[in-house]
Amino acid sequence: MNDELSGKLVAVTGASGGIGHAAVVRLLAAGARVRGLTRSEAGAERLAAAGAEVVRGDLLEASALQELFRGADLALHLAAWMGGKGGVREARRVNVDGARQVVAAAAAAGTRRLVHVSSVAVYGPSLQGEVDESNSTRAVGDPYGDTKLEGEEAAREAGLAAGIELVVLRPTMVYGPWIGSWTLTPLNALKAGVPLAFGDGRFLLDAVYVDDVARAAAMALVAPGAAGQAFNVTGAPTTWDEFLGAYAAMLGRPLRHLPTWLVRGGARVAGAVTRPLGQARVVPEMTEVMLSHATFSGDKAAEKLGYRAQVPLEEGMRATARWLRAEGHLHGPRAAMVVGAGSGLGFAVSEELHRRYVNVIAADLNPEALAAAEFSKDIEVVTLDVLDPASIDAAVAHAEQLGLPLDAVVITVGGLRPGALESQPLADVRLQLDLNALGPLNVVRAVAPGMRERGRGRVVAVGSTNGLLVTPFMGAYSAGKFALEALMDSLRLELRPFGVEVVLVQPGAMRTPFAAAAKARLSAEAERTSTPWDDYLLRLRDSDLWGERTAADPARVARVVTEAATSRRAPARVKGTPEVPFLRLFSYFPDRLKDLVFAGPLGLKPPRRRP
Repeated sequence: MNDELSGKLVAVTGASGGIGHAAVVRLLAAGARVRGLTRSEAGAERLAAAGAEVVRGDLLEASALQELFRGADLALHLAAWMGGKGGVREARRVNVDGARQVVAAAAAAGTRRLVHVSSVAVYGPSLQGEVDESNSTRAVGDPYGDTKLEGEEAAREAGLAAGIELVVLRPTMVYGPWIGSWTLTPLNALKAGVPLAFGDGRFLLDAVYVDDVARAAAMALVAPGAAGQAFNVTGAPTTWDEFLGAYAAMLGRPLRHLPTWLVRGGARVAGAVTRPLGQARVVPEMTEVMLSHATFSGDKAAEKLGYRAQVPLEEGMRATARWLRAEGHLHGPRAAMVVGAGSGLGFAVSEELHRRYVNVIAADLNPEALAAAEFSKDIEVVTLDVLDPASIDAAVAHAEQLGLPLDAVVITVGGLRPGALESQPLADVRLQLDLNALGPLNVVRAVAPGMRERGRGRVVAVGSTNGLLVTPFMGAYSAGKFALEALMDSLRLELRPFGVEVVLVQPGAMRTPFAAAAKARLSAEAERTSTPWDDYLLRLRDSDLWGERTAADPARVARVVTEAATSRRAPARVKGTPEVPFLRLFSYFPDRLKDLVFAGPLGLKPPRRRP
């Protein structure tokens, strides 16, 4: 295909729209020269930045069309009314009159072939079976579908009269960057809390990524034997729960459903109420588009054009999410690094960020568990030691080389080595201070310069309720967590002028291997120290102070941490588990009362005073 397009001048209408931009980029990559028509200044800038020639003007402006098609070998007609302003009158002006004039202008300029992009909406709603090009087309009163059908007929008549080769493409539901209908519209509706899925959400649609449609269009420009024919351009059948659920996941919201009886009944009522409005009325039959089990066949396009969709829904939605965040349509980080991602909470946070279509760089000293994770194919796994600044710098540089700006960093790393402060190895004390306080600071020192330069970023550090209350024989761990609180408070103020936000999440006990590992260390430390500490250490090991009976699911805490990393608002502190506010309040109680919580279970009673 590249050889056939190389050096050819391709004229494109609607060149700054979603399919248009993708087609322009693909055609230029194939060696074609591209001249695009657009009405907007922003569209002109986007086309020029891509390397295309730009013609400013309206679709029905004769001089603009003459300039667009001058010397063009091939043409791609993408401009269309998709809904909104102007109603039926504008739909007919653009989709019907526009198609007629575009074909006539291309033929007058000597353009050999024109690809007219229509829609599967020309078939009308189908409830069952497989829809291929042999299915009859029909008007149902929908302004978009009806004028697309009329536009096809107008283009064919003009093409036959002028002798130009005409190829018609009928894409299914197109989504992706710069697409309004099946990207921005559902996203904005979900933001507003509108229930978009119907019934059990298992009705079908065919979703095709915008780059696949652009590839089909490029193929249709040069495919032999395609002239005079129409082709479905398909992606893959998927459920509405899968499709809309992807946008809901990006927003971190549940997908709300409506019962089918309410949808159909509401559509009938709306149709009856608006029937006196004539062409502006609601068409009840159009609700069947979202209540269908029909599929669309792409066999003809595969046979005649060589086209099959290459972008699966998961991959397409990830690319769409990147664009939505880059353009400000979707709040949250374009890329996030999770430090301490190899196990426990860090692993769960990596999984949750991935579910929300954030580019994840999962970093850990021992990342083997991540490599085996089901979602590992979609994330970047790096080895990182928080106590080695060079290791952190290398991980950050790797992300930059991949074109992943670290808008968020989540630090879940930490370590607990319990023991009596009088007797435990000083190396263990230092290690806990390093892992729980200086390690996170090392990470922030590595990522903050890039965030400051970009003017945006968020650091989320995971602390502990041990940063509020000290448990005996866990003093070094608590000291590290208390220090982390102080460091994050200072960083929050220091980085604020540069657009960098700092959030501390405080969770309590979680159902992770953390407590079990700590208990095993207590057993070893009790054996090492023997009298007088062994009895107290073993009491701590066997006590209820670990909170295991009420420990939180790490997946639930991961959702809290992820929300802290992606939400529009960045509070200074976030409770990670429900009991945190009570423990914070308890931390203000007199020390004598607080000591009682630990003294009884651990037998830490003062000796009797001698007479």
